[in-house]
Amino acid sequence: MSTFGALYDSVLDRYSEMIMFLGICYYLVSHHFFLSSVFAFIAMIGSIMVSYVRARSEALGVDCKVGLMQRPERILTIGISAILYGTITYYSGEFKVSVDWLPFPLVENISIFTIPIFIMAILTNLTAIQRLNHCHNNM
Repeated sequence: MSTFGALYDSVLDRYSEMIMFLGICYYLVSHHFFLSSVFAFIAMIGSIMVSYVRARSEALGVDCKVGLMQRPERILTIGISAILYGTITYYSGEFKVSVDWLPFPLVENISIFTIPIFIMAILTNLTAIQRLNHCHNNM
């Protein structure tokens, strides 16, 4: 209800999101999915920038709630894909689809989790750019 309360809430939101991404990156690296962890890190950068552009623009007096990957969408994307990955792996075991000409599996269990993160890495950064463009047009 207070100005400090709004600031405190915003800071805690950022910390919780960064801790979530830290856990994702740690999990992926520890299970030898290095490239996927890079995409998780890129998604984290985009996530920070989406929040930063909005906060900075609102501090300058421009309302900036545009874009596809706002915080609820990011949390739902990660949460749903993680639950699906865990549930499918628990009930069906490990699966891999491979082709001879690739040195790594084409699709496997972790893809249920990493493909949405890859998409999120692209969309969060596009959202940050979209917000920046929105601010440029409204200043």
